[in-house]
Amino acid sequence: MKKLKCLAFDLDDTLLDTSGLLLPMASRQACETMVAQGLQCSTEECMQWRAKLAKEMSHREIFLEIARRFNSGDIQPLARAGIESFYNPEIPKNLPLLPFALDNLKTLEAQYTLFLVTSGAPATQNKKVDAAGLRSFFKKIYTLDGFKGEKKRSAFEDIIASEKINSSELLSIGNRLFEEIRQAKQLGGQTCYFKYGEHVGEIPQVPEDHADFTVLSHRELISTCQL
Repeated sequence: MKKLKCLAFDLDDTLLDTSGLLLPMASRQACETMVAQGLQCSTEECMQWRAKLAKEMSHREIFLEIARRFNSGDIQPLARAGIESFYNPEIPKNLPLLPFALDNLKTLEAQYTLFLVTSGAPATQNKKVDAAGLRSFFKKIYTLDGFKGEKKRSAFEDIIASEKINSSELLSIGNRLFEEIRQAKQLGGQTCYFKYGEHVGEIPQVPEDHADFTVLSHRELISTCQL
């Protein structure tokens, strides 16, 4: 394996337990918003469908599909209301990291250049970063706007170019096969699938969805990825 120089961490369900700490509140908030605006089902039914669809779709797709299942006509405004509500939940002032994540960051920052690459509503993602006390560990934090279709690949390209490294000297660590794994592999980067959170059921669709390493927790990250 070629020696690594840069590590790119995802935030949600990779460093931060988003599924456990924030997802239930954000899901209910989104479904309540959609029901209030005319979704033809209950909040509980909406939440059940959201959880089911999360194994196959991104959240930007999920709320559109929910609107399509229960309403007819122009469903775009209804779906947009759910998406915007979901991505803008109330963020606590302090958010704990996943077990051993802080220890790993302290160890790895002495050996590698670290980057954080996260996607969603930028203002909300920045609040999460601050609440988790993460800024000091990373040379640069990329908060990509999912509403504008910004992709993590652009951040990986920028890291490779700005750090003047070969693509194989970058390791992308994240819990989404279709994002942190596929988009880094497409550039020739190395990848570590952090198998955690509500998207664990994702099934690889293309060869680039198969990570170089897979871990279930931060306790095994350094040894498994040979860092």
